Amino acid sequence: MTSSIPAADGPPGKDIRVYHIGNSLTRNIPVERLAQLFEAAGGKYDYGIQLGGGHQLQKHLSKRNHSNKPGEGKYNLKKPYGEYDQAFKNFKFDAVVLQPYRERLDEEPKVLSRWPWYTAGALQSASEFIDYARGETVPGDEGWHRQHPNTKNVATDRFYIYATFPSAKDILEAGTYRKVWDSQKYEEGLHCRAYFETLVDRLNERHPELPVPVRIVPLGDVFCELDERIREGRLPGIEPFYARNQAYFRKARRNNNRKSPFDPEEFQHEAGVLNFYADGVHLNDQPHNGADSGAIGSYVAALTFYATLTGESPVGLTTEPYEMFDPQQDAELIKALQETVWDVVRKHRLTGVSE
Repeated sequence: MTSSIPAADGPPGKDIRVYHIGNSLTRNIPVERLAQLFEAAGGKYDYGIQLGGGHQLQKHLSKRNHSNKPGEGKYNLKKPYGEYDQAFKNFKFDAVVLQPYRERLDEEPKVLSRWPWYTAGALQSASEFIDYARGETVPGDEGWHRQHPNTKNVATDRFYIYATFPSAKDILEAGTYRKVWDSQKYEEGLHCRAYFETLVDRLNERHPELPVPVRIVPLGDVFCELDERIREGRLPGIEPFYARNQAYFRKARRNNNRKSPFDPEEFQHEAGVLNFYADGVHLNDQPHNGADSGAIGSYVAALTFYATLTGESPVGLTTEPYEMFDPQQDAELIKALQETVWDVVRKHRLTGVSE
């Protein structure tokens, strides 16, 4: 594998500690399998998480779930780091990854005397997280985070926005993945390229003092490229892979409380990357009470994180943490996925990885 790490402000590397804030789309990686991927490549991925089902950044910031009050939130966490305030006040991280989720891009914060208690756009919430992680919270009554500020510990100076992907419903209504991804109707929170790139650009405008600009983990762009390759018949090995694994996706799409908008009996070329979806928004079967599956979309997400955070090509990485693959039968497909990820990551203007 070849390295492409800029000297001054490039990716943090292969032996790193990262804190993730997000929801089940971050859980979909899954992060523990990403750590195994780093280890297999000779690195180390130590991590903390604050994850909540369907949570937006504004809810994480005020530490509430869907119905309770600020400060009462319950999350998926990892010791010893715990919730974000404890993590940022007591530990150092090589990077913090923030995952927005279908929330307005730009909305000034409001503190309310009743539910939902606190509202803000993704831009404002992410900006507050940056200040909090850098020990620069302005104390006050304007939200839980300011009532419990971090004014001392600099947990990190490096931040990433995890650019995820559109819902199956959005893709089906638009006709193709690219039509959604190229949309300019992003202000309300549609997961599209303009939403995530505008968020990163505006965060960098707000925080010119950062020694390393805010970067992006471009999974949505990777999916867009894979979508076209699948629909055009240019992703070798994908049909034999699904011939072995389609039963998993049928079961996942039908074994949940909500009907999946995309639920074919067999693999469909014309559906593109929708074949990766295990329901309307997830990449695996989301058991919520056990380990997440190592599905194909999850492996692509992990490859994208690896390439973005290390600055190294993922070509040649193992699939061992992701049990859906057969290294021999899927060798051509695995290489094509890895090459596609690297092609997108090294060319994206906001990853911090140079060609």
